[in-house]
Amino acid sequence: MTQPAAEGILASDADRDAAAEALADAVAAGRLTLADHSARLDALFAARTRDQVQALTADLPALPALPARRSGLYRAVDAHRCVVVGGSVARAGRYPIGRFCTVTAAFGQVGLDLRAAVPSQQEITLTLWGMAARIAITVPDTWGVTSQVLVLGASRTVPDRPGGRGAPLLRLRGTCVGGSLTVA
Repeated sequence: MTQPAAEGILASDADRDAAAEALADAVAAGRLTLADHSARLDALFAARTRDQVQALTADLPALPALPARRSGLYRAVDAHRCVVVGGSVARAGRYPIGRFCTVTAAFGQVGLDLRAAVPSQQEITLTLWGMAARIAITVPDTWGVTSQVLVLGASRTVPDRPGGRGAPLLRLRGTCVGGSLTVA
């Protein structure tokens, strides 16, 4: 008996999420119009196989790998979030950072070096949530910094300062319970 041709491997939620993120990055870079983005998203969430999902982003350039070293039980890193549970994430070099970015760390360590980061806006709000975690942020000297982080643990931060002319402003918000926060 002859088997029918396989339709392909079914797409997972992770496949669709990665494709949706690639489409969002393409809109942000000006490669897709909002109408094209909307049409592709509709097709993406109707797609059943990996081949159908990959076809929607095949004409877009591949994104460079994230410059992040990671370990731990769980971690996720992109332009808008950095999450680590029971491990570490170190981010340095040239990478995008969104207007609103969240750092969540539980029983782990996060190191963000913003000196070569590419901010999407002139004002970046970085929300920190830490539980028995060490969070270290390196801010360029020309950037402005305002901090409204409640730290119940060790804290070494630069004083609030205005930024240089045309330089980004980093607004720090959130809570760190246990562990430490270092902003240099």
